Amino acid sequence: MVSFYGLVRRVQQAVGFKGVPALDTRLAGMERVFRAPPLTPELVAAIKLISPHCDFTATEKYREVWEADQNGACWGEYEALASLFRSMPQPTKILEIGPGMGRSLVFFSKKLGWEGREIHAYEGEGSTTKYTMLGPRFEDSYCGNLSALRYVLEFNAIRNVTVFNARDVPMAKLPGPYDLLYSFYSIGFHWSLEHYLDDLLSLLHDRSVAVFTVPHEFPPFPKLEGLPHRVVDWKTVWPKDGRLKLLILSKGALPKWA
Repeated sequence: MVSFYGLVRRVQQAVGFKGVPALDTRLAGMERVFRAPPLTPELVAAIKLISPHCDFTATEKYREVWEADQNGACWGEYEALASLFRSMPQPTKILEIGPGMGRSLVFFSKKLGWEGREIHAYEGEGSTTKYTMLGPRFEDSYCGNLSALRYVLEFNAIRNVTVFNARDVPMAKLPGPYDLLYSFYSIGFHWSLEHYLDDLLSLLHDRSVAVFTVPHEFPPFPKLEGLPHRVVDWKTVWPKDGRLKLLILSKGALPKWA
């Protein structure tokens, strides 16, 4: 099966695409909670690895575009999850799996008042990507850059994040349980939720909430059907006319929200 980003690369090559992605103007024009640091060649390479639609050079023009793209993505996710966040207790221990360059860690820390909370990030260092939305599971599929992640967090003055390297720490060995676990465009979207679910559940307590980006036509699987869960739509900033879903699950009862 061709991955989502693999398909993007093919389209880009076919039409000769290079440069500025077409973003949803409403989401891209919203408040800049996330601030993009000056682009460096290392950061540009790290961005392109995980976001091939961002075919950038290290210039101010592309820094502005990337900042709009990252904030717009966060605003789309926030709008879809705002009612959930209002209905659940403020989490004190939080885990993001696959934070990429840290946009969500920055955005939600500032928007939801996570400064001073215990926040963990789980990311892999490397350039090997084996995207398997429906499985199997590979233990050597990493496309992160930990130094670039730390650079972005430091620029945004987010200093309460502990970063775990997936090459060194198995997921099930992370120091949970977590009140909130989320994974945007990582597990559930590029990597199989079904094949990671047991490890994920071991990191949750009965009142925890977990959130995952999933494709618009996400196929449920038997083990998921036995857990309290809900799927909500959300609007993407890129593609500008795109829509995806967020899967929200718990080991116990989910919070009630409109």
